Amino acid sequence: MEKPDYVKNFARPANTEIKFIRGHWYLYERRSVYDPQLGRSKKISGNILGSITEQGLVPSKARREWVNPVLNDVVEVGAVSYIYQKTALMRDKLQKYFPDIWQYIYTAAVIRAAYDCRFRRMQLHYEGSILSYIYPNLSFMPGSITEFLNTLGRMRGVIRGYMQEMVAEHERFLLFDGHRLLSASHTVDNAECGYDSKMRYKPQINLLYMFTLGEDIGYPVYYKQYLGSTLDVSAFSDILKESTAYADNCTVIADKGFASDDDFSLLEECGLKYVIPLKRGNRFVKGHVPASPFGYEEAFSFNGRGIHSLTLPGEGFHIHLFLDTDLLAQEISDVTKRTEKYNTAIGRRKEQELKRRRKGKGRLTDEELESLEPLTVKEAYVDKEEMGTITLKTNRTELNAFQVYSIYKQRQAIEQFFKTYGDTMSYEASYMRNNYTEEAWLFLNHLSSMIGVNAIEEIASIGESKNISYKDLVQTLVKIKAGKTDEKWIVYPVKKSVQKLCEKIQLNPYDLTGLGL
Repeated sequence: MEKPDYVKNFARPANTEIKFIRGHWYLYERRSVYDPQLGRSKKISGNILGSITEQGLVPSKARREWVNPVLNDVVEVGAVSYIYQKTALMRDKLQKYFPDIWQYIYTAAVIRAAYDCRFRRMQLHYEGSILSYIYPNLSFMPGSITEFLNTLGRMRGVIRGYMQEMVAEHERFLLFDGHRLLSASHTVDNAECGYDSKMRYKPQINLLYMFTLGEDIGYPVYYKQYLGSTLDVSAFSDILKESTAYADNCTVIADKGFASDDDFSLLEECGLKYVIPLKRGNRFVKGHVPASPFGYEEAFSFNGRGIHSLTLPGEGFHIHLFLDTDLLAQEISDVTKRTEKYNTAIGRRKEQELKRRRKGKGRLTDEELESLEPLTVKEAYVDKEEMGTITLKTNRTELNAFQVYSIYKQRQAIEQFFKTYGDTMSYEASYMRNNYTEEAWLFLNHLSSMIGVNAIEEIASIGESKNISYKDLVQTLVKIKAGKTDEKWIVYPVKKSVQKLCEKIQLNPYDLTGLGL
């Protein structure tokens, strides 16, 4: 049937379709669902939104808030403007891989990065943000967001393609040991009870990440979730194949708890390169620790710290022993303080016992009193010949000591990422109810965390890491508001403290031209 003019002229919102049913015109939701047989997403119809009449759309009662969102006249523009100008590449890639729902994905990622990670508050933040004007007619009401998460979570194949393109754009990678995320759901298949690093016995999944190798940062490019009981080595091999990265371009960096002989054997069998720290007192360096910095082979400076190195060749691997002079000074100071505290306590106890004995009320035996002797310097440093040292084992024998140390120090950036992921952005525990919403939650976390890491990197690049945290940044920027007058956006006066921060990050708070409005 030919559409009447009022239907032809109807401004159809994104992600919807018009249907003619029994003599009436209706507006329906339309979404994309990944079809594993087709190897791509396909479009399917969703719930009815209302009927289209000559007077306009008459929304269904259940969806009235979707088609008539509450838009504020005064909205937040600072945090969104900052993130928007930094994420042009992210928007392009999302539009390429998720053409039907990319605006929804991007908006959700920005809201969770700038305001709050909790889904129940997303509609409120959306309505109070300039995002509601940049990408209008989105709904983050409970019913809509559940449907969105289920749709996105079914698109793991598309998510994989999105991340694989990022992998293809880089050459060198770090594979990090698994990071456990708690799950409150009993219906997520990958959640298994076990102990995490904080010794909490709760259902958890094993989240593995791949990072690019840069000069000072480890930038997240690929993730995959596994059963909580999955061995990290098995996960390393699997994510390597799925990400399409070459094994020769990857290096595993794990923690000291990973460094058993069986772990190293599995890594070798899987053909994986590694740089892994060993615990102090290990058999490789015993008897080889120099008595002073002069006994090391080389010395170099790393981030202003003096590092001495000694390389011990092994069969198919190298052991690199490093002395960090700053760390050595810290540990000597700690030993001195502990020894001084111990000797003071021993002296006080001995004096009290002698006083009691002079009164004929002694409590200790002669042997116990005799044992109350202060520690000498020599005794205080027994078994501490490895103070200030770090031992690394690697099968990347083509690298020198400085290169191995530099790669290992990438771990600090990766640990910062997981600190951002868990503590700063509160993505440490999941409350998703099924496998699909869990996958969607992880992907949104991935996008929001990339936004956070970019911001943290910029803060570091201007030398403000000690003064400005990521939370400081977004909490300051959200104070920038704008109002719409005569179809034109006007930014309200910005406080001096906010203006000062904007100058540091080179953001003009009064310029909204880059938002595409």
